[in-house]
Amino acid sequence: MDAVELVYDYFEDRAHASALIRQRRPAGLGLLGIVLGATSLYVAQSLAGRATLPFGWPAFALSILWHAVLAFVATALLHLILEMGGARGDARALFVHLGLSELAWLTAVPLVLVCQTAFSKPAWSIRLVFFFVGLWSLSYKARGIRDEYGISGGRAWLTLGLPYLASVLVVLLMAFLAMLGFILSALSSWGS
Repeated sequence: MDAVELVYDYFEDRAHASALIRQRRPAGLGLLGIVLGATSLYVAQSLAGRATLPFGWPAFALSILWHAVLAFVATALLHLILEMGGARGDARALFVHLGLSELAWLTAVPLVLVCQTAFSKPAWSIRLVFFFVGLWSLSYKARGIRDEYGISGGRAWLTLGLPYLASVLVVLLMAFLAMLGFILSALSSWGS
């Protein structure tokens, strides 16, 4: 299997690429996709002035490590959700799909550079670049879930959104409990 041909087919011939991924499950290619996508995202954020850490090797290595760990956790979580829902598929092939979907971020650096060149105040255009490239990457993730597990597109998007929704609900629950603790503490000190 030629890796370049598989990457080309991933973007151009979905059925052929999905069959190759299901047959061979090239996890190394998925990891390479994650590394390349994380690298491009890190450089694009740094060029846009949106980096959370100072530009340098330690931050770069941390960014790549973060994306790799997040991909492994997302693969395990999505596979678990899908298996519990009755869908059958392979977690390793799902990892390859998720890794190759990160290749969409390779477009972020040129788009950020174009926005910085074309606009005197590129803040909104750069935000739109990150939003649409992120949405494009998510659409490839949903497509990979759909192809690997043989489910509908709506169910793939719902499954992809469940971990994000769960994270939001946990944060809201923590905020509610903190507020409740603060109110109960204030009431108990007010009554004494």
